Amino acid sequence: MAAAQGGTRRITDNHYAVEFYQGPLIAPINVEGLAGATTSVAEGVNGAAVNAAAPAVREPFSVNWLDVDVDAGISFPGAFTRMDYDNRGPGSMDQVNDFLYADFGLRVELGDLGLSGTGELLRYSVATRGGTDVTAGRYHLLAAYGLAGNQLVVGAGVRAVTMQLSRGGGLTDALNPVGATLTMSGLGPEVGAIIKPDNQPFRVGATLRAPVDGTGIGGAGGATDWLGVQRSGGVVVPGSITLPWELEAGFALQVGPRPLNPPWLNPHEQDAPIRSAVQAARERRAAEHLEALAVTVPAFRERREAQLARQEEAIRGVEDQRIAVEEARLLAQRKARYENWPREKILVVASVLVTGASTRAIALEDFFEQRLQAYGDRATVSPRVGIEAEPVRSYLKGRIGSYLEPSRFDGVAARQHFTSGFDVKLFRWDTFGLFPGQVWRVSGAADLAPRYTDWGLSVGAWH
Repeated sequence: MAAAQGGTRRITDNHYAVEFYQGPLIAPINVEGLAGATTSVAEGVNGAAVNAAAPAVREPFSVNWLDVDVDAGISFPGAFTRMDYDNRGPGSMDQVNDFLYADFGLRVELGDLGLSGTGELLRYSVATRGGTDVTAGRYHLLAAYGLAGNQLVVGAGVRAVTMQLSRGGGLTDALNPVGATLTMSGLGPEVGAIIKPDNQPFRVGATLRAPVDGTGIGGAGGATDWLGVQRSGGVVVPGSITLPWELEAGFALQVGPRPLNPPWLNPHEQDAPIRSAVQAARERRAAEHLEALAVTVPAFRERREAQLARQEEAIRGVEDQRIAVEEARLLAQRKARYENWPREKILVVASVLVTGASTRAIALEDFFEQRLQAYGDRATVSPRVGIEAEPVRSYLKGRIGSYLEPSRFDGVAARQHFTSGFDVKLFRWDTFGLFPGQVWRVSGAADLAPRYTDWGLSVGAWH
């Protein structure tokens, strides 16, 4: 795997892995503002990043049987300082720069069922390799289901990881593998659960992600030397890329008059009485029509049947209107229920993330430098805590948090991060009819730590 050269251990074959351990919290904006401690809350599109059960979590503002939500964001890790992304310790600075992170996602909820697809792309530029870019992608495809009136939500799915090595292509190579000199990918399962008892001010949640080992070396510019070593872009490529297993668990506690877990009102269950009554009336009339036709003189039966059909069509039109009026009344009732809740709250969230060990793995920068250094050979623990409030009612939300980032290198101390974030309400726009009545917001977040900074922005729905 490596040989000693002038006191430096150099990589000489492909029998190693590049570990995509995420020490600094590079995540969607609302997750980052709360230091990642949101595995028990896991609301919205971005909840998929912290809990596999997130797609089916019905928030207090969810008033429709069918709900669709989208989100997108961008951030710039290390934008204002040279940084030590891998946390090698004081005095260390990476040879990688120009970090750019983008996330995007879509969630669809159909009653108790929730589906979501999300993606995160992180690009690095490597000065020591003549302008080589690495684009790392992480993706979640999840399905979840709410039980007991959404008081227990369970979910499962897959997370995938990709790595592409290119020459100055940046994020575009993530969408254009043909332009990459190296492409690797893999996927693994994940499961999660959230308990949110009705009318209680707390939640608990946990999620487990299996390890992901990505293989499939390929792309333009790759070659095998006379020793059988695969190379691409002037480097000895890894045999695989890996995401270690993760176990994340946490709780949330909300104080103040605003409820955290109001019972979710399923529109189909609310509409059921009127629909059942109408269906029973139609079945009764159908039986009466059969009786009427049975005693009708055969010569007049066809005319009588047409007469009854016209009457039935008129009655059904009135019934359909009754159903529509009742559904509209119940929808207005659900909206008023949500809008009349007080907004004052203080939400406290806490979690712990346990990351498993990797075998024969190195850090990303060591891959660039083609050096072997022990990395990720033991499990690490990252405690996290955050607070959210709404200082300007109905217009501004604020978040602060902190988390401890363990180092995956032996003998290096963990470092403390401090995070902050906000949501600002913008305006109502139906987006060319795609999202009727939607109110939009802009969000921001920042993460500060020794030898590291990150800041970013996103747009999404205001609630």
